[in-house]
Amino acid sequence: MSDQDLEQLFWSSVEESLSLANEKAQDADPGVVSEALMYAAARFATFIMAANSETQEDFVEDRSEYFKHLAARFRTFLDDNLDDYGENYHVLLERPNTEDDQ
Repeated sequence: MSDQDLEQLFWSSVEESLSLANEKAQDADPGVVSEALMYAAARFATFIMAANSETQEDFVEDRSEYFKHLAARFRTFLDDNLDDYGENYHVLLERPNTEDDQ
């Protein structure tokens, strides 16, 4: 796959996941949906790590480094999204500005 194809796959996967989460959040507590999405991401990431490990011993041995990698990626993704919402709060939430807003 080309870099462009991988990026397209990344963003289409993000959009499909968000669409499903938004659909579920229509009839359920959004906090529960958020927790479920995080759990699913953790479960799938663990599956990918296990599937790419040659042995159970390798899997156990590489756990700490993989954890650090995933935590750093999540921190970057979260930071980027917090910045985006901080800058575009009213647009993204479709809310008017108030006197308390900066």
